Amino acid sequence: MSKSKQQDKNCSHYSFNHLTINKMKEILEAIAAERTKQDAKWGEQNHNPVEWVAILGEEFGEVSKEAVDYHFRNMPKGMDEKEIGKCGEAFHAIQLGRLEDYRKELIQLAAVAVSMIQSLERNELYSFEVEDLIY
Repeated sequence: MSKSKQQDKNCSHYSFNHLTINKMKEILEAIAAERTKQDAKWGEQNHNPVEWVAILGEEFGEVSKEAVDYHFRNMPKGMDEKEIGKCGEAFHAIQLGRLEDYRKELIQLAAVAVSMIQSLERNELYSFEVEDLIY
């Protein structure tokens, strides 16, 4: 491979990584913003690990619902397929909205996972004693 082609290949690889890193920063900033919203709404949360898993499971359920509705092209409640059709612009808008809601739910899920880690570090993880193993 000529030196010029190798440089082009390296430049395109760098651009891809640079764009990927910028997108990742954008996503992580959205997660941090969601964490701020959660703290403003609920205050500092300090649940035990089992309670946290239940909370995360509820969030996962919301993510799953959006994914399933998108994949199976389910009609929104109260809407009739005959009114909208599954190929027209209106249905396209519904599907786009579902993808946007799916992303929003994923951000919320990730923010809850971050909150779980914060709670773990505040509570159980660094205060764990051998005596805690004795029932």
